[in-house]
Amino acid sequence: MSHIAKVDTQIKDLAMLKQALTVLGIQYNEAEQGQTITLKGYGKNEIIEDCIMEIKTGSSYSIGIRQKDKGYEVAADWWAIETFTGQKQEEIMNRITRQYAYETVMDKIRGMGYSVVQEEQDTKENLRITVRRWD
Repeated sequence: MSHIAKVDTQIKDLAMLKQALTVLGIQYNEAEQGQTITLKGYGKNEIIEDCIMEIKTGSSYSIGIRQKDKGYEVAADWWAIETFTGQKQEEIMNRITRQYAYETVMDKIRGMGYSVVQEEQDTKENLRITVRRWD
């Protein structure tokens, strides 16, 4: 029985994903231009093919990023990752996608000429960003 699962994400900008991973201290490898990376799953014949990026998990089982029509797809052997790292799929993906969203918003804010005046996080981890632009 295969443990490999795909996760639908809203990741559309690889540069912002790399920035998010860097901020989180998560190591990754990128495939060379025109090449892909194949990752292993727990089973003898389980593999994750056609990855353009490998996100390290601290075990010998990594998370693969595959390019799709309008963005990217995440694929991994989540059972093996949880078994060997103690980290659950939902926790890992929430951390990565939350930081990705933050980096994307901050990039857009800076690109529009705004500067951040204040950032506040409530007890439910909702973030409120106050920005300003002087014309």
